[in-house]
Amino acid sequence: MNVGTTVKAILPCDSKNSIQYEQGVIIYIGRRALVEFFSHICGHDGNGLGKDRHCWLVDFDKLKEVI
Repeated sequence: MNVGTTVKAILPCDSKNSIQYEQGVIIYIGRRALVEFFSHICGHDGNGLGKDRHCWLVDFDKLKEVI
């Protein structure tokens, strides 16, 4: 997975149930992937990198690449 990859959250992360089954795009990679989800997930803006309330840092094992 790289920046720009479209992904789907297959499990909640950090008890954030609203991301499960949601799709988005990876906008930053560190120890986790910063995903900007297509829908409002009551998240954050990724420190200004993404759209407000659409971002969340997600463990790679909780993401599946969408083809």
